[in-house]
Amino acid sequence: MSLTVIDHFHPQKRSAQQAAIVAGHIQQIDALELLSTPQLVPLARLSLLMLLLGTIGMFALNFIAYGLHTAALVFHLTLTGMLFWVLINFLGYILILPLHELIHGAIFLLLGGKPYFGAKLPLALYCGARQQLFRRNQYLFVGLAPLIVITLAAIVLTFVAPVLAAYTLFASIGNFAGAAGDVWVAARLWHCSADTLVEDTESGYRAWLVELD
Repeated sequence: MSLTVIDHFHPQKRSAQQAAIVAGHIQQIDALELLSTPQLVPLARLSLLMLLLGTIGMFALNFIAYGLHTAALVFHLTLTGMLFWVLINFLGYILILPLHELIHGAIFLLLGGKPYFGAKLPLALYCGARQQLFRRNQYLFVGLAPLIVITLAAIVLTFVAPVLAAYTLFASIGNFAGAAGDVWVAARLWHCSADTLVEDTESGYRAWLVELD
């Protein structure tokens, strides 16, 4: 079986587990395909919930931060200004998609993995690590990093420069809602043992348990 354990931090345990894999002492204990029919409805519900929460949360933060900076909520809206705001926000939403996947890839690299990138039309991008096994907690780090990093950056930007942050709302909200699959995977893997090794796939994962002598 051509599966490689990725773990710079525990070299002795990695070597022992790799030897066990070569000897065939490995069994699959779980698998998830996010795009399979049973997962589509609950995943869509989670994504919609996160879209709602993200929209309410980011707009509320922006209003609060704007009020703190100006001491009064005063808006000067024009049609041209609104169109410009929508255009910049839309471009930001498009740009956040590859940034989200690049963060996944950066964490894979940090852990010693070799990520690959792909796309499924029209706008579904993904980052994976073929035939590589990561410890459960490391894989959770990979999966949740874009949600945490981009959301924290959006919150900081909102309080530092609320006017500028208003032009990144679609990107912030889109990233939050778009991480529904990552959250779904993380919630399911959380119930697995910390010794579980996780293989990333294009639309989910496979979880493995290695039997050491």
